[in-house]
Amino acid sequence: MRMTNGLGQLISGTIIVAVVLLATLFPVPVSVAGRQATPALSCEPLVITNPVATLAAVAVAPPAPFTGETVEITVGYIPISIYAPVYLAEAKGYYDALGLDVTLQAFAGGTDPIALTGSGQIDFAAVGAGPAFWNSIALDLPVQIVAPGHAEGSPVATPLMISRENCLSGEVGSIADLAGQRVSINARGGTEYWLGAALATGGLTIDDVDLQTIAFPDAVAALDTGAIDAAMIAEPLATLAEQQGIAVRLLPDFPVQDIQPTAIIGNRDFTAQNPEVTTAFVTAYLMAARDLSGGSFNDPANLAIISEYTSVPAELLASSVQPLYFPNGEINVDSLDALQCFFIDRGQLEYDEPIDPATAIDIRFVEAAVAALGPFPAD
Repeated sequence: MRMTNGLGQLISGTIIVAVVLLATLFPVPVSVAGRQATPALSCEPLVITNPVATLAAVAVAPPAPFTGETVEITVGYIPISIYAPVYLAEAKGYYDALGLDVTLQAFAGGTDPIALTGSGQIDFAAVGAGPAFWNSIALDLPVQIVAPGHAEGSPVATPLMISRENCLSGEVGSIADLAGQRVSINARGGTEYWLGAALATGGLTIDDVDLQTIAFPDAVAALDTGAIDAAMIAEPLATLAEQQGIAVRLLPDFPVQDIQPTAIIGNRDFTAQNPEVTTAFVTAYLMAARDLSGGSFNDPANLAIISEYTSVPAELLASSVQPLYFPNGEINVDSLDALQCFFIDRGQLEYDEPIDPATAIDIRFVEAAVAALGPFPAD
């Protein structure tokens, strides 16, 4: 694998440092006895059981290796677990097997890889389908979705959390108690959609709270000091904050399971000129997504790779609520439209009339990949 320097090595240092520092504390063990969200508020860590692999190895012949000259491509990603298929495909040699010499370029956030994909400086990227993506589409930058990203299951992997102290005291006991209170998200975009869905379960809207924007690790610290009253916290920090007795999940589950907040994008000019290369990339990506599906995320080999690329301890990854992938490449158009309309309503887009999300997708490559790999069976 070739890693680039400069901007390409800008890793989300705040998150990594915070995880490592918090992990040095003495953890409180999390009991494991079922994966259903707790129906009533508990001031104890959520009981989590991640699925065990239930699918036998699928006897599908691998796709024919790319027989032409090896092609160099650059793929942007953020070194967090939701983008695991991107670097799992590299670590397991799937790109190489299909004739691709891949440079993985790490970024601290999603705006730069979108802009660089649009300018042709990188070929593909794993990004959030947030305001930066939609504004790039509106500007007619040559970016398009070529494969799905991830979704969240039940319980969600980005819960709404409060401090354990406020839970024990009864100061915050329900969503309704957050009216007028300070509630944080890490950034404007997809997490804001998550907050709106969470608040709606208690009859509130985002406008009913004092919205703050604080990075996930800093939000954990702010909950601990009382600087904020609630926060959306992504895994694995959510589980780590519970293990350390800092925070608990006020709302571990809410209806966002039909939303795909991330996607794999490509430069439209590159994909049009290199359809075989694009198909090979998407095929390798789906092969890795399959390795993480069917309860196989916690395979020790997978955890070791994810830990290497994210600097998150494998033990913490194994005990956290995990993302879901789409091994048959399904791209949810309605989900994309829901996100776009939400961003318009929240004043985050530079246009007022929704764009047809189907125009931002090219499904030919996932269709060709699934035809080569065969369908992945349902659990």
